Amino acid sequence: MKLSLKGAAFLSLLLGVFLGELCAEEQLFLTGIVRSIDTARGILRIEVTSQVCRGLREFAVPQAAREDLDETLIGKRLGFYIDSSTCERGKVYTILFEKP
Repeated sequence: MKLSLKGAAFLSLLLGVFLGELCAEEQLFLTGIVRSIDTARGILRIEVTSQVCRGLREFAVPQAAREDLDETLIGKRLGFYIDSSTCERGKVYTILFEKP
């Protein structure tokens, strides 16, 4: 079986997309309102309004960003990424501060 140049290019593109998906670490974008902050542990409690993760959840803040946590964040709406493509109740995910 011989592939045309167009067919080979399409197959190459399809394979590249497939391999890219396998290698990519996925993050989930969420929005919500900060309800409380535990500065000692570096935990934000956020009332998530995104459909895939709705409810009051706890999120860890990376060590380097913990010094910026203060009470003025309470009541603010945030948009943020987490270090997972899923959101399970009871699991604490880490907030990513840079867009992946």
